[in-house]
Amino acid sequence: MYTQKRMHLLGLICAFFIFSSPALAIDLYGFASYWDKGDIDGKAGFGIGLGVPVFSDYIRLDSRIHFVKDSTFDGNDELTLIPFDVGLQAHLMPGMSIDPYALAGVSFVYADADKSDVDSSFGGYLGGGVEWTPFHIASFFGEAVYRFHELSGSRGSHIDLSGMTWNIGVRFSF
Repeated sequence: MYTQKRMHLLGLICAFFIFSSPALAIDLYGFASYWDKGDIDGKAGFGIGLGVPVFSDYIRLDSRIHFVKDSTFDGNDELTLIPFDVGLQAHLMPGMSIDPYALAGVSFVYADADKSDVDSSFGGYLGGGVEWTPFHIASFFGEAVYRFHELSGSRGSHIDLSGMTWNIGVRFSF
């Protein structure tokens, strides 16, 4: 009996999330990116992402992965950085052709250097963007995001990765 009540409660919770989100809209997107990092040179890259509404079109759960060209630091050492982001987007005018939004979240940056020892670590980001939707299924967006991030390096050194990231891309909604 107790298990049956838990299953009913779980079913109600799932139904609430399914029916509170508008038609289970899913956003898939790709973007070009430039990351201007603190202690090392800025680099361009690209990324892919996935977004889903949470309770309404105003709040979206957002996850991304960035692929950034290797950066040079400490003279001639190459540093590979791959940020994985999970956060929220707060849209001000969803459904309109121009939709400004704010975004914030946490990042895990995978880091690997050719000649030094660096540790992957967690950080955060805050930013804003605007989405332009000239077609029903596709939209274009631009974002300015500030990353708060620091890596631990060899011999107790720290590498500051904090800095602005600019993204432009196309988003497809299903």
